[in-house]
Amino acid sequence: MTDKLVIAPEWLGRSGLWLIDAKGKRKPVDGEDIGLSDALADRLESWMDSFDAIYDETNEAASDFGNAVERLAWEAEGAALAEAIIGELGSDWDVTQDLNGWRGKVAK
Repeated sequence: MTDKLVIAPEWLGRSGLWLIDAKGKRKPVDGEDIGLSDALADRLESWMDSFDAIYDETNEAASDFGNAVERLAWEAEGAALAEAIIGELGSDWDVTQDLNGWRGKVAK
């Protein structure tokens, strides 16, 4: 059986990692809980910190990166993280990304 993991940022305090259950529902998970190295988990946390830094609590829908260069750099790091996660978890994992699903969402 293949485990399914989605890299999908959410606002404030989430790791950006989600396990997908048999019914297709997302469950938040930390990198350490799925066996990522401390170095990779720290890199993921730093990437999520940069995401949380753009959060505008007074106007959540307006939360976004300052410019296209910042957004592209963040997305590139997300892609690099996905490759590193795949490398650490191995072929028993199906790892995908959703780097745009947060747009228009409100923090919970």
